[in-house]
Amino acid sequence: MKGVSSLKVVGTFSKVLKKDGSLLFKPEFKDSDFLLDFGFLYHFEFKTKWHIASMAKIGKGFMIRLTEVKTFKEAEFLIGEKFALPEEEIFGKSQDLMIGGTVSDKSGKPFGKIVAFTPTPTYSLAEIEKEDKSSEFIPFTEKFFRLEKGKIVLIAKP
Repeated sequence: MKGVSSLKVVGTFSKVLKKDGSLLFKPEFKDSDFLLDFGFLYHFEFKTKWHIASMAKIGKGFMIRLTEVKTFKEAEFLIGEKFALPEEEIFGKSQDLMIGGTVSDKSGKPFGKIVAFTPTPTYSLAEIEKEDKSSEFIPFTEKFFRLEKGKIVLIAKP
């Protein structure tokens, strides 16, 4: 795991689906389609890298077959195991991942923390709790926010 700073759990294998070792992967996040862009996962506890041979979105999550797993019996060992991806590679790919994140203004001064996202027909509203515990709702769009180098920057207020 050389060069990977920190890992964020993205899901858990919950069931073996096929004799070839394909598993059901239950993601941690509602907006988890970004996982389809990855060809690997890390075992969260042991930090070992596992390569994805195939992945398909299904009703309850994803059906994943790992290159290193060839049989039903081998796949059974992964049931209940948490898998992760490097935080720097998934930053900004899921709104769920940004909940709890600090929002700064353009000068770098902390503005507050994201506590929730509320969907609207055209965009999401970010609920930001400020230091005085008041909340502000700001459209989570490029007009108001910029994601840069692992930081959430408020560039304009409505």
